[in-house]
Amino acid sequence: MKTQSATLEVETLIVPISLHNLVDHLSKSLQPAARRSKSLILNNVPEDMCSEIHVGMVASVLSGLMNIVILHTENSQIRISAKTFGNVVVVHVKDDGCLNYDSISHKLAEIQSQAEKIGGFVGFTSYRNKLTTIAFSFMNTKEWI
Repeated sequence: MKTQSATLEVETLIVPISLHNLVDHLSKSLQPAARRSKSLILNNVPEDMCSEIHVGMVASVLSGLMNIVILHTENSQIRISAKTFGNVVVVHVKDDGCLNYDSISHKLAEIQSQAEKIGGFVGFTSYRNKLTTIAFSFMNTKEWI
C-alpha cells in the first residue's frame, strides 16, 4: 500500500483557524490516494466552525487519521464532521467501506501518541457492516463559535 500524508506548513503556534478549511486542505492533498481506493472524501464540518488550536499538530493527527482510513477502505464515502462541546472539539472520520479493522486499530496507536501531545484523544469504533468511526477530540483554547 502506498501512503500519503498531508500537513499544513504552519509554525507550531496556536492560532485561530477554520476547521472546515483545514479539512478541505487535507482532503485535497489526499485526493490521489482516495481515488486509488475508489473512495470519496466529504467535508461535513460546518463552514463557520473555527477554533484556536495548535494547527501543525491537529493537521498532522487529522491527516494521519484520514490516511489510515483511505488505505483501509475501498468504494467508500469518507465523511469528516466536527462538533464542539464547551471547549472540546470532536472530529469524526466515518467510513462505510472498511476492509481491515485490526490493521486500523494497530495503526491508530502512533496517532494516539501524537494526539496526546496536545491533550487530545483518538477513539475507534467498527462494526461488522464495514462502518468505521474514528473520533479525535482536543481542547479549543478559545471558543470562537
